[in-house]
Amino acid sequence: HMNLQKLSIGQMAHLNHISEQTLRLYDKMGLLSPCYINKETGYRYYSIGQSATLDMIQYYKEIGLSLNEIQNRLNEVNLSTMPSVLQDRYKYIEKQMKKLQMDQAAILKSIDNFNRYLTLPQIGSTFLEYIPERFIYVYHTGANFFSYNYYDYEYNLRMFKDHLSAQNFPITLFSNVGTMMRHEHFEESLDFYSDEIFIFLDKQMEYNLATENIPAGTYISLCCNVFEDEKKYAEQLFSEIHEQGYTPLGDYFCEVVTEYPNPENGEREIFYKMQVRIK
Repeated sequence: HMNLQKLSIGQMAHLNHISEQTLRLYDKMGLLSPCYINKETGYRYYSIGQSATLDMIQYYKEIGLSLNEIQNRLNEVNLSTMPSVLQDRYKYIEKQMKKLQMDQAAILKSIDNFNRYLTLPQIGSTFLEYIPERFIYVYHTGANFFSYNYYDYEYNLRMFKDHLSAQNFPITLFSNVGTMMRHEHFEESLDFYSDEIFIFLDKQMEYNLATENIPAGTYISLCCNVFEDEKKYAEQLFSEIHEQGYTPLGDYFCEVVTEYPNPENGEREIFYKMQVRIK
């Protein structure tokens, strides 16, 4: 028959579904020590009543407190402070849940991007597509992307990423980044001036960023996978608009659909889609 007031470390561990090593750690940290130690044998014994402390430790662990934080709470038994402790933890968990939702959204976005990549027409072929309303955040670089090389572009991506990080934007959502050319730069003549980077945003999410909407409509698009070829293919895109008698209705967007680092040189391999809304 088990002596409930004098349980061995093995019995105490078994009854509480934890390991003996965990009990020894709790003893070492001062979280829970045996209620009796036989001076002759050195055997350590617990009381079943001490399970109340183990229950509280387990609860604190489940809501995310560290063992050091738990030790402070156990050593400072003050029921009046418990609501504020739990409220702080609630806010922390709420924040973590929001982050997980954004991480989940980022994964779904990546899956969608790769699926789009697999179904888009071949490089250099113009095509028409209907695109629903979208929302973007725009960052001004102050320099023309069409006069940049790949390394200038990469540098400006660093600046954009730093800018977003400073505003607590979740970097897991840092995808579908692109450049844009405003309508006035090709309305009468094509001058190839673009000094803005943008990123697509999910309207359902809260970012605390000023958004700009891109209207739904029919777009003429063209895909490419070489950074230096954008200007050449953009000329082809606008030539097609002119030849087919279309009227551009908005800005020009060059959206990176998928990207990955080249295993040989570590540089960015991109597949991007140029697009202009037309009628």
